[in-house]
Amino acid sequence: MDSSGQEATGDFSEKKKATVSVPSELAQNLKVADENAAFKYDESARNIVAQKSVLAYVLKSALDEYAEYTVQEIAERFIEGEPELRKVAVHQDHPDRKDTPDMMSGDDKIEGDPTADKSQRDGTVYFDIRFTAVLPSDGGRIEILINCEIQNRDTPGYPIPKRGIYYTARMISSQRGTIFNDQEYGKIKKCVSIWLCEDTADTRSDTINRYSFTEECLRGNFQEEKKDYDLMAVVVLRLGHRGEESEDNAIRLLSKMFSTNLSYEDKLDALQNEFKIRVNKEMSEEVQSMCNLSMGVLNKGKMEQAKAMAYRLREKGMSCEEIADVAEVDLDTVRDWFAEREEMLVK
Repeated sequence: MDSSGQEATGDFSEKKKATVSVPSELAQNLKVADENAAFKYDESARNIVAQKSVLAYVLKSALDEYAEYTVQEIAERFIEGEPELRKVAVHQDHPDRKDTPDMMSGDDKIEGDPTADKSQRDGTVYFDIRFTAVLPSDGGRIEILINCEIQNRDTPGYPIPKRGIYYTARMISSQRGTIFNDQEYGKIKKCVSIWLCEDTADTRSDTINRYSFTEECLRGNFQEEKKDYDLMAVVVLRLGHRGEESEDNAIRLLSKMFSTNLSYEDKLDALQNEFKIRVNKEMSEEVQSMCNLSMGVLNKGKMEQAKAMAYRLREKGMSCEEIADVAEVDLDTVRDWFAEREEMLVK
């Protein structure tokens, strides 16, 4: 492509020969400093989000069922038990993680597994966070099964809504044999998959998108009760730099927690004074860990190097597709870089 975004014509062979050393150079420059640090960062991020006080903000913003309640009511009345962290396998043919003797326990602690990184090597994929939320109703109480996933980027190379739909489908199918048997489909519980995307381009930052079932009456006036088909929902919260000033409390809270611009002290101040969350010793340590091992910092440096390299490759005549392949990032990210650059040049 040329600088205007149109496909350039002609033979690229000479240009490709001139850049033959780029892939090895880029591969060397873009290595993440320490894989174990990345696992620890992810673990700390999950432990923070899995706090009921934080999940309460997420539910209030993501689901209409909780919009009328305060975050305190949601945390104290509607989130049952303790959230499970990376214990339940996503795929049907993968085993769930069994309890281990060194699993954390005690008051206000989350059920987690300190060996979470093992699944990355053995191929097992676990739900990040799973918990049950309830709602009072005229016919008793309603239970909603909720999964919350933390995603480093919102363009991982596949559409997040599709993965979210797969996760909710698995949550529904796994109810057979435990919640319902044979023809007892009326007992199926609603399942929701919520995706929190940390590093998001400004053009998509500070947004919430929800995908759910709706009824469309094609003939006549009959309508089913909503509770009988409203059984799946996927919600995507895109955080990022703009999210730190969002009018939505959940977006603002999470954006600040994942921010690479705020200090440990700034984050604790936001939790306690802005969002009225009591920070215990464990939560304070997790925030400190995230600041020390910030994946955002690692990714920021990595992506800035890739972006600079992408601009140079574009000047040499390479297409977005070729640049994405060389830089080992997805095509949407490369296109976002050039779109943002063009906006800056216009300004």
